[in-house]
Amino acid sequence: MRNSVSVESNGRSAQPLALCRRTLFADLAATLRSSQNRLPTARRAVERSGGSHVEFRLFGEVQVWSAGRSLSVGTPRQQAVLVALLVDARRPVAIDTLVDRVWDGSPPADPRAVLYSHLSRIRRLLAQAATFSGEEEARIVRRHAGYMLDIDPDSVDVHRFRRLSEQGGDDEQRAAALAEALALWRGTPLGGVHGEWAARLRSGWSGRRLDAAVRWARIELDLGRPAAVVTTLPDLAAEYPLAEPLEALFMRALHATGRGAEALDRYTAVRRHLADELGTDPGPELRAVHRTLLEDEPLPSAPPRRAPALVSATAVPPPPPPPLPMPVRRRAPAVLVTLLAALVLQGDVTAPPAPQPVEHVQALFAAARKLHHDGKATEAQAKLADAARRYDDLLDLDPGRNGPLLAPAVVEALRWAGVDFSVAEASVWSWLASKESTPYPAISQVFLLRGWRLRAPVFLDVIVWNYEQAPGVTSPREAADVRIDVLEAAVIEGSNSRHGTHVREFGQLLEP
Repeated sequence: MRNSVSVESNGRSAQPLALCRRTLFADLAATLRSSQNRLPTARRAVERSGGSHVEFRLFGEVQVWSAGRSLSVGTPRQQAVLVALLVDARRPVAIDTLVDRVWDGSPPADPRAVLYSHLSRIRRLLAQAATFSGEEEARIVRRHAGYMLDIDPDSVDVHRFRRLSEQGGDDEQRAAALAEALALWRGTPLGGVHGEWAARLRSGWSGRRLDAAVRWARIELDLGRPAAVVTTLPDLAAEYPLAEPLEALFMRALHATGRGAEALDRYTAVRRHLADELGTDPGPELRAVHRTLLEDEPLPSAPPRRAPALVSATAVPPPPPPPLPMPVRRRAPAVLVTLLAALVLQGDVTAPPAPQPVEHVQALFAAARKLHHDGKATEAQAKLADAARRYDDLLDLDPGRNGPLLAPAVVEALRWAGVDFSVAEASVWSWLASKESTPYPAISQVFLLRGWRLRAPVFLDVIVWNYEQAPGVTSPREAADVRIDVLEAAVIEGSNSRHGTHVREFGQLLEP
């Protein structure tokens, strides 16, 4: 069991994690309302449960609301089918993918018949929702590639969260949008839905929530509103006790409100917690905040935030899947390492095991990069293809652990191939870490396996968007399922949109 970080903050004693009841979002909603009073043009939060339309809620228990009333969503298995369609709203989902998501590799004897039965009941649920709301009925559309739930993605809290968390504008507008996004969280997502796929979704959405909270807090501090951060962050920090960026922002806010002693106490508790849980020390950002606290100097501004690049209006990427938590640094205490080395030399213990598979694949990516710099293109490509295949194997083996650790190496390899991104790199890491809920690993693997190198960079998120908009195409989860002709056309369209060219042949985009 994890130890709680027990520090007094905001005039109250921190509670053990299991007993921490107050949520982040009431405070964020209050902040949102005050921000909207200053910003008449900002989008106001919609009280969907009291409106006349239909809303699908996945943050918390799975719920369908229509005209202010909650409708019965059926058994957990039926809810899983509904969720499997909602997360890909307005995009076809292959029947085999639906079966895998709902039954986690252990389907019934006739899974398609059972699936059709669930779809029939969901259609009746959608008809009931339309009757109450007076709106046009949402439809489950049969496509040759599978089934598609034809609804406005913004009626699903997950997609609305993504839109709001990626919304642009000035700092005031972005802070308000992030607060509105965070206020959508009602508890553990997909409550009552079981299985590995649902667990991966929960993990990813939890990571995106943390990322949004960090960005909101940074903006609030930049705007000179540390009191809002001090009021809001303690409970979230209790839920994410190893999130160093969150702790650094909390300490900065405490210092800015004249509570430097509490900030120092907080650092001591966090340092102890990191040592107990991970055997590691605080990272550079936390250490920098601590040094400033000791010197009692004004804290530096938050790290600069990279603004998203502009994307052509003809190739706007879809809302990205939820990110998974960032990789954690692990380091054994120096005394333990020294003792182990001494014992090995004395022959009292066996030698340490060979490097873990993740480390081996990271080394393959690094070796490919070195071969490339040394001018050994053929050997570099062979090494890169091997790394790409092993990356796919490790995602199958343990996506929650291996995905976040390998994603940075894949991003670097893609940049070498001439592929970059119009969104924050951390978001791309999360997409590349989950092949079950996003096509990014499969499409990236094809790039690396084929050794494509583009003359001019193309946004990966635009490529994926263009690919999935092609008629009759199912979003791929394996490299073998990627249609090369469709992918080449998606790259051409993305390149022309970005650079204003009129390339027609894919070969024209490649380095010789």
